[in-house]
Amino acid sequence: LQEIHAFKRMDSWAQVSRLDFGHISKVTRTPQGGIRVDAALTRTGVLVYSDAAGKEIREYRPPSEVFNTDSLATLDDAPVTDFHPPEPVTPTNFRKYAAGAVRSGSVKTDAGNKVVGAVVIQDAGLIAAVEKRDRTEVSCGYTCDLDPSSGTTSDGERYDRIQRNIRYNHVAIVPKGRAGAEISLRLD
Repeated sequence: LQEIHAFKRMDSWAQVSRLDFGHISKVTRTPQGGIRVDAALTRTGVLVYSDAAGKEIREYRPPSEVFNTDSLATLDDAPVTDFHPPEPVTPTNFRKYAAGAVRSGSVKTDAGNKVVGAVVIQDAGLIAAVEKRDRTEVSCGYTCDLDPSSGTTSDGERYDRIQRNIRYNHVAIVPKGRAGAEISLRLD
């Protein structure tokens, strides 16, 4: 997926919209017939994007930003969608795009580099796709400020810029995500 667009400039930083990916886990039924699934929602580290010209851009998501309490708070009750919508989810278009929500109070950091939580899916079509394993990975849609600083992580991975002030809009359920197979629904 490509960089969506810059929203505003702040000094030499740009605020952009991002789509990143994770995995799905064990499924339980809700009393209403939906499903509740534990998931690795996102992670720290370097993610690769493409700019409008197709050039590879490597963006670092440091633990201090990904695990920031203000950032994590935006995942509580975030809408869950079937694929990414073409625009941010808002009260105006919620009925059009929402298929569930991240369970409030379930979002936390794990012992490693991930953010985990429970997603509740109420849409019959998306439930069927998850149960058939057609969609098992998770992709967060969010905005962030891009710090143009480049460098190398403590693990020796090169990056071109740093994501700061991450604010989540939605969590999409997709077949394959950018952050790798470990960021997914935990179905087993």
